[in-house]
Amino acid sequence: MRGEIIDTKQRILETALDMFSKRGFTAVSVRDICYAVGVKESALYKHFSNKQAVFDALVDDYAKISDTFMGGIGALYSEDVSVMAASAEQYAAMDDEEFLRIGGSVFTDFLMKPEIMKFWRMISIERCSDPAMAAFFHEQLFEAPMQFQKLLFGMLVRKGAMRDVDPALLALEFYSPLLMLYTWMLPFEPGDEVFNTSLLLAQQHMAHFRKTYAREI
Repeated sequence: MRGEIIDTKQRILETALDMFSKRGFTAVSVRDICYAVGVKESALYKHFSNKQAVFDALVDDYAKISDTFMGGIGALYSEDVSVMAASAEQYAAMDDEEFLRIGGSVFTDFLMKPEIMKFWRMISIERCSDPAMAAFFHEQLFEAPMQFQKLLFGMLVRKGAMRDVDPALLALEFYSPLLMLYTWMLPFEPGDEVFNTSLLLAQQHMAHFRKTYAREI
């Protein structure tokens, strides 16, 4: 019985994400979600107080998945200097192949997963009308990555692992093309021309950045 309950909750979340990413939060009703899942509305209310709670659960789930993935590759910002120093040591020790593998995995193993693409399409729609989602979009795709990379590159410059360039400029130069390529592909599906071109350009950009700024230590 418990397995069935968990399965129903997960199907509600997956269905809501798919519908929100195509039509937007406002245009989708609880009835729409339940009809698509094949359950009565009462089944949804066993798990969520309302439609907003479904949306909030999707945001919470994304944050947990993101933190787990980024933490696993040493790319999660921390106020603990020792944690950031460990990330700097990890990246300083990488050869070109490992750097490109790790960088590419952010796209192939995380950002390009269908559920993550749907999530960001959903947020892209909602940020136009919801100030909280606009702030979330800005923090997750701009502030947090730039904050992490600026601090990381600063440590790598001081270690002599990168050229002596302003870390803020390094972060901007590294991240801006990747963000542009990702937002470019957001309306599209895995396997189409824009998707494949974006991934190739992202890999070429990371290789160029590495060749331009990295130093062996």
